[in-house]
Amino acid sequence: MKKISMDLIRCTEAAAIAASKYIGSGDKKGADLAATEAMRNRLNKMDFCAEVVIGEGIKDDSYGLFGGERVGHRCEEMSIGTYDLACDVLEGTTPTANGGPEAISTLSITSRGHMWYTNKFYMMKMAYGQRIRDKVQLSLDDPLDETIRLIRKATNKKNHQILVCVLDRPRHSVIISLLREWGVRIKLIQDCDVSAAVAACYHDEIDLLYGVGGAPEAVISACAIKCLKGDFQGQVYEEVNKNNLGTPYGKVLQLNDIVKGECAFACTGVTNGCLVKGVKWGLRPTTESLFMRSSSNTIRRVLTEHGN
Repeated sequence: MKKISMDLIRCTEAAAIAASKYIGSGDKKGADLAATEAMRNRLNKMDFCAEVVIGEGIKDDSYGLFGGERVGHRCEEMSIGTYDLACDVLEGTTPTANGGPEAISTLSITSRGHMWYTNKFYMMKMAYGQRIRDKVQLSLDDPLDETIRLIRKATNKKNHQILVCVLDRPRHSVIISLLREWGVRIKLIQDCDVSAAVAACYHDEIDLLYGVGGAPEAVISACAIKCLKGDFQGQVYEEVNKNNLGTPYGKVLQLNDIVKGECAFACTGVTNGCLVKGVKWGLRPTTESLFMRSSSNTIRRVLTEHGN
């Protein structure tokens, strides 16, 4: 994976630049299509063959790299791909179209057969960083008050110093009410739970990501979190909508159930966010990206000025 590091960054850069042309346009599908075509084009120039295990498009009736699609210019000569790929070519179509924050282009990669797959759309998720993981073991099976108690123990924080990130959806009304009752600070987000999950492991300010979000996004997030030595748990949920948490489906999955072995993660900002800055247009576009590999736990922040 080290040999293809810069090529992966170029893929998210290309998608971010293409999507950035639609910032504030109100055209979500146009932004998604432009990002998808740009990422697919770059992937197909890479000297490898990968299969898209986790993609986007079906749930939102939009564009995307779909599950089962093979990318890379060596695919014609190879019967199976060398890598599994999870991607969200534009995480944050709504923020992009509305000129809002936190939109990114992102992908994760593992060796073939090392990436978990589901055809379900939603998952209950918990993500937290190394400073908590090294001291306590959190569990989705625990009630939320026990989770907060363990975070207090690990961080030596009081409730009013703890910050929990939650998607602002009616289905989380009970979770939000409980956190407020206990005096825990809440960061409510409208979209982009990949950025939020990674930020919970990357920044000291956010202690926990908690709640039901996208299952495809969970796989991408888990790769980044493994690179950051954080921890992640998830459980698939059925019949989720904005007003209902739905029904748990199957067991609680641990980080190594979702991502086995070595992995890598790349993202590039489309609009300004907590992980990376968005595309800046001057004489030529400038992008900010993050790249991580689990084998080294190195985080590379890449600032690139692109040709016209």
